[in-house]
Amino acid sequence: MLPDSGTERLVIRLLERRDLEQVRHLHNHDETLLRLTDVWPVSETQQEAWFESVSSSRTARRYVGRRRADDALVGVFRLDRLDPWNRNAYVGADVVPAMRRQGYAEEMFAYFLGHLFDHCGLHRLALVTLTSNTAALALYRKLGFVEEGRERQAIFRDGGFQDLVLMGLLAEEWRGRAG
Repeated sequence: MLPDSGTERLVIRLLERRDLEQVRHLHNHDETLLRLTDVWPVSETQQEAWFESVSSSRTARRYVGRRRADDALVGVFRLDRLDPWNRNAYVGADVVPAMRRQGYAEEMFAYFLGHLFDHCGLHRLALVTLTSNTAALALYRKLGFVEEGRERQAIFRDGGFQDLVLMGLLAEEWRGRAG
């Protein structure tokens, strides 16, 4: 259960079937695909099968952020590899290209980091991103994520190979920054 269902600007809730077409368009947008490790566009049929899978998963969740003012889709927040025993998970987000650089990614991340650490009792969150995703890297560092490693030349984009950066954040680090 999500506390207060969002932020001042965003309603945040579990992904629902009614969100699928907009989420599929976000995923299939060239600017989004270039920042993902899986660059294949998704069909409606594939999206439906994926939704069924993620909806019944014990280790993954998808949430949408929508603007309170007009219900416009702002983005999707990903929770993967949820491990309640060891109290860790992987996180990520995609923001609609027209809504980027407006603070929405930071707002969604701050909301979820607080929720996952303070309400769900997780101890560690991790994520991966491409070295070319400089805006995301800057945001993650601002939020307190620390580079923990790299998969060297693991991703082929724009005619060359680049590293995949692994970052992590511990609950105590998050609380130290937020307090």
